[in-house]
Amino acid sequence: MRVMFTTFGSPSHFYPMVPLAWALRTAGHEVRVVHPPEFAATVAQSGLPAVPAGEPADLGAAWGKHQPVKDGATAREIEVQRSLRAVRIFTTVADAMAADTVEQARTFRPHVVVYEPRAYAGQLAAELTGVPALRHLYGTDYTYGRWDIEREVVEPFFAAHGVDTIAPAGTRTVDPCPPVLQLPSPPDRYVMRYVPYNGAGFEPPWVHEPAGRPRLCITWGTTSGKFMGHLQPVHDVIAATAPLGVEVVVAVRGEDRPLLGDVPDGVRVVTDTPLHLTLQSCDAIVHQGGAGTTITSLMSGVPQLVLPFIADQFVNGARVAECGAGRRLELRAATPDGIREAVADLLDTPGYRQAARHWRAESEQLPAPARVAADLEEYA
Repeated sequence: MRVMFTTFGSPSHFYPMVPLAWALRTAGHEVRVVHPPEFAATVAQSGLPAVPAGEPADLGAAWGKHQPVKDGATAREIEVQRSLRAVRIFTTVADAMAADTVEQARTFRPHVVVYEPRAYAGQLAAELTGVPALRHLYGTDYTYGRWDIEREVVEPFFAAHGVDTIAPAGTRTVDPCPPVLQLPSPPDRYVMRYVPYNGAGFEPPWVHEPAGRPRLCITWGTTSGKFMGHLQPVHDVIAATAPLGVEVVVAVRGEDRPLLGDVPDGVRVVTDTPLHLTLQSCDAIVHQGGAGTTITSLMSGVPQLVLPFIADQFVNGARVAECGAGRRLELRAATPDGIREAVADLLDTPGYRQAARHWRAESEQLPAPARVAADLEEYA
């Protein structure tokens, strides 16, 4: 069987697909990953065959098409505008990838196209070649519930390439999100165990050394630093939690290390270390609420403080709080005292860790990627 994966150029979108792609390869199937050209190194690092598509997209032009929110806009109007701005970025990248992705589908002749929800070029290629389009979630099914907002941008992209009618969930969905965190989703889906893949890297020896005090991980994910141009929230959390006497571990991508700058003495900075390896010795984590960080933390059994500020981060943080595995404070409203109190609560209240471990155990009972790979073979 031949399977073509497609992804937007973001680790948080691509990483959750890697376990299934490798399960398919291990089973003897041929796999290719079609991606934006600037994302080649990240895909190649996963060990999967990488196929660049198109030229780098002009995201500045896409951003310039955004209509600023009018004075006095309601919260709903602001949310809609922000969503449409983000989707224009995704469709701009898809447009740049479209011709090469469709051509790759015609020459590679996959039995199945697997695409993450923002990789619209993959769904387009499946539609134009008559191949089943399997939507692979990277977290909660945030996009499915926002189709009423996003279709005004997404449908014109498909129409411009000759597809007049599009199913927002493809022909079937692969869902690796732990059920306790998931939103309402289409029933026609493969539920799959989430296996953390956070990039390649080495296990640092200090994770097996006793800290002698609570160890707190702080991370801002793989894309937030690039989006914001800084990592000031990390410094704010370090300062807020200093009175607690915790050992702080800051996890960043190597390319984002300059954005972090200097940190106080005693703060350990780890670069390009897979998050699940870092978390195995941590007592709590503070992060922005990205899907990969949220689910990896849950699957590590670690209590979380989520400080969301964009997109699905608010939903992810709310789901963590609702299931008892952590707390949520909106970043724009979080004070140093509020952050410190929340972290102290996570460390002092056993129920958060108990809940995280309970939901991890529940999720570990789900079908492994190898089982889903076998189901896909039968489906194709």
